[in-house]
Amino acid sequence: MNENFRPYLCNVNNKPASIMVDLKLVEEVPIAAKPWLLWLWIYMQSPRADGLSSSEEAPTLWKMEDALLEQVCLDGRILLCGRITTDGKREFYFYAEKPVGFQEAVAQAMEAYPAYKWELGDQSDSGWKHYLDVMYPSRTDLEKIKNGDLLDVVSKKGDILTIPRKVLHWIYFSSREHRAACSDATKRSGFAIESEFDHPGGERPFSLCVARTQPIRQNEIDTTVLELLDLAEQFDGDYDGWETPVVTQ
Repeated sequence: MNENFRPYLCNVNNKPASIMVDLKLVEEVPIAAKPWLLWLWIYMQSPRADGLSSSEEAPTLWKMEDALLEQVCLDGRILLCGRITTDGKREFYFYAEKPVGFQEAVAQAMEAYPAYKWELGDQSDSGWKHYLDVMYPSRTDLEKIKNGDLLDVVSKKGDILTIPRKVLHWIYFSSREHRAACSDATKRSGFAIESEFDHPGGERPFSLCVARTQPIRQNEIDTTVLELLDLAEQFDGDYDGWETPVVTQ
């Protein structure tokens, strides 16, 4: 899988799930030339108690995945959109013009793994609803992915995530009234107002920058971002991310 594929955790059918999905595809879908959804479910042999993959079995699953994608996606006719690991199985989802050759390619890849049970399926999905409604992350999950990306950047620079520091957040509004109402709400929630600016032109020209001093471990920054995301949506605002200085000691 290339750099466009990103993982996130969620629940699917009320069970823990790990989804790896091609985020860039959302800019292209639905792809009219590939209206057919194909799937392969591989049943794991030693999943964790929660149904996700175990560290012991993971190396085998990765090798299996490499062999599978090499066969199935060899000539570009079949496109992988993502996979779901849940309920003791790995589910791979693809789109194609039609399912011709899919079963043969899968069978060839799985010959090296005779101990594993698997099953196939396919159906018409010209609107790419499975990708958009099941695979693609929700707004909150997408923000968590963005948080993780930024944490990776600062961690590589030596940041000690447990050290509290000022974190700045930006929100944009279509009116001064909405900005003022959200500003009051964020202050009640313990944020400090850093700045307000008007940017003539654009759909949301009224910006608000708020700050909170805190550590930035994933769970902690996720909690703060989702709080601000909710406040922004209450006042027709658009949350636009955060930044922090790198703290190494």
